[in-house]
Amino acid sequence: MGNNIRKLTENILGKDYVAGDLHGCLSLLQRLLKEVEFDQDRDRLFSVGDLIDRGPDSLGCLQLLAQPWFYAVQGNHENMLLNFFLPYLQGGRIKNMNDVNKTDFLFNGGDWVEQYFLPDQQRMTPEFNQGLLRTIDLPLLWIIGEGENRFHIIHAELVKSGYKNLKIPVWRDTEIDQWLDQQILPDNVEERLAWARSIMSCQELPALQEGLSPTFCGHTYSPKPQQVLSHINLDTGAFLTQSDYPNGSSKKYSLTLFDVKGNCWFSGSYQRERVIREGFTVWAEV
Repeated sequence: MGNNIRKLTENILGKDYVAGDLHGCLSLLQRLLKEVEFDQDRDRLFSVGDLIDRGPDSLGCLQLLAQPWFYAVQGNHENMLLNFFLPYLQGGRIKNMNDVNKTDFLFNGGDWVEQYFLPDQQRMTPEFNQGLLRTIDLPLLWIIGEGENRFHIIHAELVKSGYKNLKIPVWRDTEIDQWLDQQILPDNVEERLAWARSIMSCQELPALQEGLSPTFCGHTYSPKPQQVLSHINLDTGAFLTQSDYPNGSSKKYSLTLFDVKGNCWFSGSYQRERVIREGFTVWAEV
Protein backbone atom coordinates (compact mmCIF):
# COMPACT_ATOMS: atom_id res chain seq x y z
CA MET A 1 0.00 0.00 0.00
CA GLY A 2 1.18 3.50 -0.77
CA ASN A 3 1.69 6.29 1.71
CA ASN A 4 -1.38 6.74 3.88
CA ILE A 5 -0.83 10.50 4.18
CA ARG A 6 -0.10 12.77 1.22
CA LYS A 7 0.07 16.46 0.44
CA LEU A 8 -0.77 18.69 -2.52
CA THR A 9 -0.07 22.35 -3.12
CA GLU A 10 -2.85 24.91 -3.41
CA ASN A 11 -4.63 25.03 -6.74
CA ILE A 12 -3.79 28.49 -8.09
CA LEU A 13 -5.10 27.84 -11.61
CA GLY A 14 -8.64 26.70 -10.93
CA LYS A 15 -11.06 25.51 -8.28
CA ASP A 16 -11.08 22.63 -5.84
CA TYR A 17 -14.28 20.69 -5.26
CA VAL A 18 -15.02 17.99 -2.68
CA ALA A 19 -17.67 15.32 -3.22
CA GLY A 20 -19.50 13.51 -0.46
CA ASP A 21 -19.80 9.72 -0.31
CA LEU A 22 -20.54 8.62 -3.90
CA HIS A 23 -21.60 5.02 -3.26
CA GLY A 24 -21.78 4.30 -6.97
CA CYS A 25 -23.87 7.36 -7.86
CA LEU A 26 -21.67 8.38 -10.78
CA SER A 27 -24.43 9.96 -12.87
CA LEU A 28 -25.32 12.30 -9.98
CA LEU A 29 -21.70 13.40 -9.76
CA GLN A 30 -21.56 14.01 -13.49
CA ARG A 31 -24.70 16.14 -13.24
CA LEU A 32 -23.11 18.28 -10.52
CA LEU A 33 -19.82 18.65 -12.39
CA LYS A 34 -21.72 19.84 -15.45
CA GLU A 35 -23.62 22.34 -13.31
CA VAL A 36 -20.42 23.93 -11.95
CA GLU A 37 -18.73 23.77 -15.39
CA PHE A 38 -15.89 21.67 -14.00
CA ASP A 39 -12.69 22.26 -15.99
CA GLN A 40 -10.60 19.09 -16.14
CA ASP A 41 -7.52 21.08 -17.13
CA ARG A 42 -7.68 23.53 -14.22
CA ASP A 43 -9.96 22.20 -11.50
CA ARG A 44 -9.51 19.31 -9.06
CA LEU A 45 -12.07 16.99 -7.54
CA PHE A 46 -11.55 15.38 -4.14
CA SER A 47 -13.56 12.52 -2.70
CA VAL A 48 -14.08 11.73 0.99
CA GLY A 49 -14.18 8.02 0.15
CA ASP A 50 -16.86 5.34 -0.09
CA LEU A 51 -16.82 5.47 -3.87
CA ILE A 52 -18.47 2.08 -4.04
CA ASP A 53 -21.44 -0.07 -2.94
CA ARG A 54 -25.20 0.54 -2.79
CA GLY A 55 -25.46 2.70 -5.92
CA PRO A 56 -25.78 1.84 -9.64
CA ASP A 57 -22.19 2.25 -10.90
CA SER A 58 -19.52 1.37 -8.36
CA LEU A 59 -16.96 0.35 -10.98
CA GLY A 60 -17.50 3.61 -12.84
CA CYS A 61 -16.72 5.50 -9.64
CA LEU A 62 -13.54 3.44 -9.15
CA GLN A 63 -12.50 4.28 -12.70
CA LEU A 64 -12.42 7.95 -11.70
CA LEU A 65 -9.19 7.06 -9.89
CA ALA A 66 -7.48 6.92 -13.29
CA GLN A 67 -8.20 10.61 -13.92
CA PRO A 68 -5.37 13.07 -13.17
CA TRP A 69 -7.83 15.61 -11.72
CA PHE A 70 -9.42 13.17 -9.23
CA TYR A 71 -8.10 12.55 -5.71
CA ALA A 72 -9.75 10.29 -3.15
CA VAL A 73 -9.16 8.79 0.27
CA GLN A 74 -9.97 5.26 1.31
CA GLY A 75 -13.32 4.91 3.03
CA ASN A 76 -14.53 2.03 5.13
CA HIS A 77 -16.24 0.50 2.08
CA GLU A 78 -12.96 0.49 0.14
CA ASN A 79 -11.40 -1.03 3.25
CA MET A 80 -14.01 -3.80 3.21
CA LEU A 81 -13.44 -4.35 -0.52
CA LEU A 82 -9.70 -4.82 -0.02
CA ASN A 83 -10.16 -7.14 2.95
CA PHE A 84 -12.67 -9.22 0.98
CA PHE A 85 -10.34 -9.63 -1.98
CA LEU A 86 -7.14 -10.08 0.03
CA PRO A 87 -6.80 -13.80 -0.85
CA TYR A 88 -7.40 -12.96 -4.52
CA LEU A 89 -4.79 -10.21 -4.44
CA GLN A 90 -2.32 -12.64 -2.91
CA GLY A 91 -3.10 -15.69 -5.05
CA GLY A 92 -4.66 -14.33 -8.24
CA ARG A 93 -7.50 -16.88 -8.36
CA ILE A 94 -11.09 -17.16 -7.09
CA LYS A 95 -12.89 -20.48 -7.01
CA ASN A 96 -16.15 -19.20 -5.58
CA MET A 97 -17.24 -15.62 -4.92
CA ASN A 98 -18.63 -16.57 -1.51
CA ASP A 99 -15.33 -18.19 -0.63
CA VAL A 100 -13.00 -15.23 -1.24
CA ASN A 101 -12.83 -14.00 2.34
CA LYS A 102 -15.22 -14.41 5.24
CA THR A 103 -16.34 -10.81 5.71
CA ASP A 104 -19.62 -8.91 5.60
CA PHE A 105 -18.67 -7.06 2.42
CA LEU A 106 -21.28 -8.70 0.16
CA PHE A 107 -24.03 -7.92 2.68
CA ASN A 108 -23.05 -4.24 3.00
CA GLY A 109 -23.67 -3.31 -0.62
CA GLY A 110 -20.73 -5.19 -2.11
CA ASP A 111 -22.73 -7.72 -4.12
CA TRP A 112 -22.14 -5.58 -7.24
CA VAL A 113 -18.73 -7.24 -7.63
CA GLU A 114 -20.36 -10.55 -8.59
CA GLN A 115 -21.11 -9.28 -12.11
CA TYR A 116 -17.38 -8.90 -12.75
CA PHE A 117 -16.50 -12.46 -11.70
CA LEU A 118 -15.33 -14.81 -14.50
CA PRO A 119 -15.99 -18.28 -13.03
CA ASP A 120 -14.50 -20.20 -15.97
CA GLN A 121 -11.24 -18.29 -15.52
CA GLN A 122 -11.44 -18.06 -11.70
CA ARG A 123 -10.66 -14.37 -11.72
CA MET A 124 -12.25 -10.93 -11.99
CA THR A 125 -12.53 -8.93 -15.21
CA PRO A 126 -9.54 -6.79 -16.26
CA GLU A 127 -11.55 -3.58 -15.70
CA PHE A 128 -12.39 -4.62 -12.17
CA ASN A 129 -8.78 -5.59 -11.47
CA GLN A 130 -7.61 -2.14 -12.53
CA GLY A 131 -10.04 -0.49 -10.12
CA LEU A 132 -9.06 -2.86 -7.32
CA LEU A 133 -5.35 -2.12 -7.76
CA ARG A 134 -5.98 1.63 -7.76
CA THR A 135 -7.97 1.24 -4.54
CA ILE A 136 -4.92 -0.29 -2.85
CA ASP A 137 -3.00 2.91 -3.47
CA LEU A 138 -5.56 5.25 -1.85
CA PRO A 139 -4.28 7.26 1.15
CA LEU A 140 -6.31 7.85 4.30
CA LEU A 141 -5.53 11.56 4.53
CA TRP A 142 -4.88 14.34 2.03
CA ILE A 143 -3.41 17.70 3.08
CA ILE A 144 -4.01 20.49 0.58
CA GLY A 145 -2.39 23.92 0.65
CA GLU A 146 -0.84 26.01 3.41
CA GLY A 147 -1.90 28.47 6.09
CA GLU A 148 -5.38 29.92 5.82
CA ASN A 149 -5.93 28.12 2.51
CA ARG A 150 -5.16 24.69 3.96
CA PHE A 151 -7.76 21.94 4.18
CA HIS A 152 -7.84 18.18 4.69
CA ILE A 153 -9.68 15.26 3.10
CA ILE A 154 -10.51 12.20 5.22
CA HIS A 155 -13.36 9.70 5.33
CA ALA A 156 -14.54 9.53 8.93
CA GLU A 157 -12.92 11.77 11.55
CA LEU A 158 -9.74 13.06 13.21
CA VAL A 159 -11.30 12.65 16.64
CA LYS A 160 -9.43 10.81 19.38
CA SER A 161 -10.90 7.84 21.18
CA GLY A 162 -12.35 8.96 24.51
CA TYR A 163 -12.55 12.53 23.21
CA LYS A 164 -15.21 13.54 25.75
CA ASN A 165 -12.64 13.31 28.52
CA LEU A 166 -9.86 15.11 26.65
CA LYS A 167 -9.02 18.82 26.63
CA ILE A 168 -8.11 18.59 22.94
CA PRO A 169 -10.52 16.05 21.39
CA VAL A 170 -8.99 15.98 17.90
CA TRP A 171 -5.62 15.60 16.22
CA ARG A 172 -4.57 19.05 15.02
CA ASP A 173 -2.44 20.42 12.19
CA THR A 174 0.80 20.20 14.20
CA GLU A 175 0.32 16.47 14.77
CA ILE A 176 -0.77 15.90 11.18
CA ASP A 177 2.41 17.64 9.98
CA GLN A 178 4.48 15.29 12.15
CA TRP A 179 2.80 12.30 10.55
CA LEU A 180 3.56 13.75 7.13
CA ASP A 181 7.22 14.28 8.00
CA GLN A 182 7.49 10.72 9.30
CA GLN A 183 5.35 9.34 6.45
CA ILE A 184 3.41 7.17 8.87
CA LEU A 185 0.06 7.21 10.63
CA PRO A 186 -0.27 5.71 14.11
CA ASP A 187 -2.42 2.56 14.13
CA ASN A 188 -5.12 4.11 16.30
CA VAL A 189 -5.34 7.03 13.87
CA GLU A 190 -5.71 4.81 10.78
CA GLU A 191 -8.74 3.01 12.12
CA ARG A 192 -10.51 6.20 13.20
CA LEU A 193 -9.86 7.93 9.87
CA ALA A 194 -11.85 5.23 8.08
CA TRP A 195 -14.33 3.91 10.62
CA ALA A 196 -14.99 6.24 13.58
CA ARG A 197 -18.46 7.69 13.97
CA SER A 198 -18.61 9.68 17.20
CA ILE A 199 -19.20 13.42 16.73
CA MET A 200 -21.74 14.20 14.01
CA SER A 201 -24.70 13.43 16.25
CA CYS A 202 -23.33 15.42 19.22
CA GLN A 203 -25.32 18.64 19.37
CA GLU A 204 -23.29 20.09 22.25
CA LEU A 205 -19.96 20.17 20.38
CA PRO A 206 -18.82 23.47 18.78
CA ALA A 207 -18.50 23.90 15.02
CA LEU A 208 -14.89 25.11 15.23
CA GLN A 209 -11.74 23.51 16.65
CA GLU A 210 -8.71 25.70 17.24
CA GLY A 211 -5.62 24.33 15.53
CA LEU A 212 -7.41 22.15 12.99
CA SER A 213 -7.80 23.33 9.40
CA PRO A 214 -11.11 22.63 7.62
CA THR A 215 -11.38 18.87 7.36
CA PHE A 216 -13.83 17.48 4.81
CA CYS A 217 -15.25 14.09 5.70
CA GLY A 218 -18.22 11.80 5.14
CA HIS A 219 -19.22 8.38 6.54
CA THR A 220 -22.28 9.55 8.51
CA TYR A 221 -25.10 10.75 6.30
CA SER A 222 -27.45 13.62 7.10
CA PRO A 223 -29.82 15.74 4.97
CA LYS A 224 -27.36 18.64 4.69
CA PRO A 225 -23.63 19.28 5.20
CA GLN A 226 -22.79 19.92 8.82
CA GLN A 227 -19.70 21.09 10.69
CA VAL A 228 -18.46 19.86 14.07
CA LEU A 229 -14.97 20.53 15.50
CA SER A 230 -13.83 21.86 12.09
CA HIS A 231 -14.97 18.62 10.41
CA ILE A 232 -17.25 19.39 7.46
CA ASN A 233 -19.35 16.32 6.77
CA LEU A 234 -20.46 16.07 3.13
CA ASP A 235 -22.21 12.69 3.22
CA THR A 236 -25.82 13.56 2.43
CA GLY A 237 -27.05 10.08 1.54
CA ALA A 238 -26.81 10.07 -2.26
CA PHE A 239 -27.62 6.34 -2.53
CA LEU A 240 -30.84 6.82 -0.56
CA THR A 241 -32.35 8.89 -3.39
CA GLN A 242 -32.62 5.88 -5.71
CA SER A 243 -36.28 5.10 -6.36
CA ASP A 244 -35.74 1.36 -5.98
CA TYR A 245 -33.55 1.56 -2.88
CA PRO A 246 -35.21 0.07 0.24
CA ASN A 247 -36.57 2.88 2.38
CA GLY A 248 -34.67 5.26 0.14
CA SER A 249 -37.39 7.33 -1.49
CA SER A 250 -36.91 10.29 0.83
CA LYS A 251 -36.45 13.55 -1.04
CA LYS A 252 -34.40 15.13 1.72
CA TYR A 253 -31.16 13.32 0.76
CA SER A 254 -28.75 14.06 -2.08
CA LEU A 255 -25.18 13.99 -3.34
CA THR A 256 -23.18 17.05 -2.23
CA LEU A 257 -20.38 18.79 -4.14
CA PHE A 258 -18.56 21.49 -2.17
CA ASP A 259 -16.80 24.43 -3.84
CA VAL A 260 -13.88 25.15 -1.50
CA LYS A 261 -12.98 28.61 -2.79
CA GLY A 262 -16.60 29.59 -3.37
CA ASN A 263 -17.55 28.45 0.14
CA CYS A 264 -20.80 26.94 -1.11
CA TRP A 265 -22.21 23.55 -1.97
CA PHE A 266 -24.35 21.99 -4.68
CA SER A 267 -26.69 19.03 -4.30
CA GLY A 268 -28.16 16.60 -6.80
CA SER A 269 -30.71 13.82 -6.33
CA TYR A 270 -32.29 11.03 -8.36
CA GLN A 271 -35.58 12.40 -7.01
CA ARG A 272 -35.27 15.73 -8.83
CA GLU A 273 -33.68 17.14 -11.99
CA ARG A 274 -32.76 20.53 -10.53
CA VAL A 275 -29.38 21.13 -8.87
CA ILE A 276 -29.60 23.19 -5.67
CA ARG A 277 -26.89 25.64 -4.57
CA GLU A 278 -26.47 26.90 -1.00
CA GLY A 279 -23.86 28.98 0.81
CA PHE A 280 -21.77 27.70 3.71
CA THR A 281 -20.43 30.36 6.06
CA VAL A 282 -18.92 28.42 8.97
CA TRP A 283 -15.20 27.81 8.61
CA ALA A 284 -12.30 26.89 10.87
CA GLU A 285 -9.93 28.49 13.38
CA VAL A 286 -6.23 27.64 13.13
